[in-house]
This record gives sequence, C-alpha cells and structure tokens, in this order.
Amino acid sequence: MSLQNAVLDGVLVVLVLGWIIYRQTRWQVVDLTRVWRGPIILAVVGVLVSRSAVAGASIGGLAVALLALEAVLSVGIGLGMGMLSQMRRVDGELQARTGLAGSLLWFVMLAVRLGVDVWASASGAKIVTSAGIILLMLALNRAGRTVMLLRRTRQPYQVAAH
Repeated sequence: MSLQNAVLDGVLVVLVLGWIIYRQTRWQVVDLTRVWRGPIILAVVGVLVSRSAVAGASIGGLAVALLALEAVLSVGIGLGMGMLSQMRRVDGELQARTGLAGSLLWFVMLAVRLGVDVWASASGAKIVTSAGIILLMLALNRAGRTVMLLRRTRQPYQVAAH
C-alpha cells in the first residue's frame, strides 16, 4: 500500500467516524424502515475497500483470530452504546441519541482498534489494519447498537415521554 493510499484510507475512516459521532449526539428519529441502512452501507463500502488489501495477501490464523476478536468487541461495544442511548417519544415519534456515557465508549472502541493494529502490525497480519476492515468493524459496531435500540423499542418502560 502506498503512502498516498494509506493517507486516503485514514481520511476516509476519520470522516466516516466523525459523521457517525456527530449524528449520535443529535436526537434522531428511530425509523424502523431505515435503521439498518447505516450498518449495511458501512459494510458494503468496507468490503469494497478491503478487496484491494485482500487481493494476493495471505490471511493467516493470527489475522483471523484478531479479526474475530475485534468483531466480537465491536459488536459488544455497539450493544453497550445502544443500552446507554437515551430514548424519548416526541409527537408520537421515537427518538434516540447516544448521549455522553455511550459516546465515551468510542474511546474504548478506539483503544481496541489501536491495540489490534499494533498487534497485527508487529505480527505481520497487515490485512487487519486496512481501512476496509476498519469500516467493517464500524459496521458491526453500528449493527450492535441497532440491535439494542430495536430491542429497547419493544420495551415501552425504557422510553421516556417528552
């Protein structure tokens, strides 16, 4: 991977993450017909971006183990974000935002990502550090949050009326 591609990948990941964090701090209508749109888009873009990193690369057992570990942690952190999200009903519409406590979990996500990157780089599992894989992990995180929000929408006592 060239330096220019690495910089572009980094910028892409930072922009996507910044957009997600910004949207999480705002009250958003929980539209049950569109809640999976974000995770699916991130996953598709992640797969497309990672295709070039995977082409010709050997994927060893350590890379698979690191990917599995990060995937489980990404989903778990997403579930935590969904659990900590604030929910309310305004004019009959359900709204949610992650709030401060849930947003702090982004630092946990970042620490996990950095730890996995360092481990993967030191061990020669470079595929794990690609921008496409990072986007796939973001997709899993968003999917975890979505699953928890949907679960909470079925429990009216967890939604405050405003």
